[in-house]
Amino acid sequence: MSSRFLIVLVMLGLASAAPLRSQGWDASRQAHGWAFQEVDGSLIFFDPAARSLRTWMKGSGLLASLPVAIPETRKPAAPTATPVAPALKAASDYDAAGALLYGPSRHQRARPASAKPTPQEVPGALTVCEAVPERWVLDSYNRIWMVCDGRLAVLGKEGKPENILPLPGAVEDMAVGGDGILLLYRTMRPYLEKRDLKTGVVLWSFGDKNQLKEASLQPLLVALNRMALGVDGTIYIAEGASMALTVLDPVKGPKAPGQTFFTCQDAIPARAVLGRVGRGPLLAWAGKEVIFSVFTPSQVKSCGAPESKGLLLARFDLAKGTLEWLPTPLAEGHHLVGLLDNEAVFLAPGGGLAYAPIH
Repeated sequence: MSSRFLIVLVMLGLASAAPLRSQGWDASRQAHGWAFQEVDGSLIFFDPAARSLRTWMKGSGLLASLPVAIPETRKPAAPTATPVAPALKAASDYDAAGALLYGPSRHQRARPASAKPTPQEVPGALTVCEAVPERWVLDSYNRIWMVCDGRLAVLGKEGKPENILPLPGAVEDMAVGGDGILLLYRTMRPYLEKRDLKTGVVLWSFGDKNQLKEASLQPLLVALNRMALGVDGTIYIAEGASMALTVLDPVKGPKAPGQTFFTCQDAIPARAVLGRVGRGPLLAWAGKEVIFSVFTPSQVKSCGAPESKGLLLARFDLAKGTLEWLPTPLAEGHHLVGLLDNEAVFLAPGGGLAYAPIH
């Protein structure tokens, strides 16, 4: 965790060791959702019960807690249901099958319970909902950038909004570089924006922005593209089922894109089969020229992966250009969120953390 951020929290009375321990929050048992990892290995989680960001480190426990004021969101009020008479039983098996395929026949259709009009949703009626953050990062100024309900909120050191910007679509991955915030959107093909660290305006983009309209009409259920930052800030994008990585310079961006390929057992691996699971997270190992990703065994049968009963970690060595498979004992549903010196950190399906060895 950033030492400056911790000092600020202590000055505000939010990071005293004794109060934090008394709260009893423990990521190993209670962590849910997404996480942002600092270079020192600490992880920042969102605790919905306390509406707070919790900074936690294995071996040290809870390091800091910061209540955050997330702007509420307004959504259309739920429409009032119109009571209808119970549907008549299908006259035969053929009628029942036809009802499933084409809808009920005229003599089977239910009649309204009353001829009186039933009150419906009032046009323009809105309901206020608590916003739930989806992604967050901590920048070099100890501000929190948070993606939440189609908005990009910039929170100051006290956890209160300093700026709120609309976003053009759903965000899949988020990262912070030395001079900007990177947003990879949930689209069929990669679409990435780099935003200014002070104002949040778009500095450059990579990919076809028009995809966002299509994605808003028919949202993707799983991730197809993932992003990670290398040691020097280089941007690596895993595109679809490819085992190669698209490479972007953090300054030049789309002007000089490249691609890096990897060999597995002296051969270029085939494309993965993403299926219903989609593409797992892509994480860079701090201080090393190595990137990890995660797959289910069925996704990478044709990619030179060994047999495994659990998830498989793909170890991309950027310096050597090699891909190595590391089997884990963890079942599908575990979500990769961090990398320590000798372990990969996963969120367990029911909450809490699990670990798998890495090298």
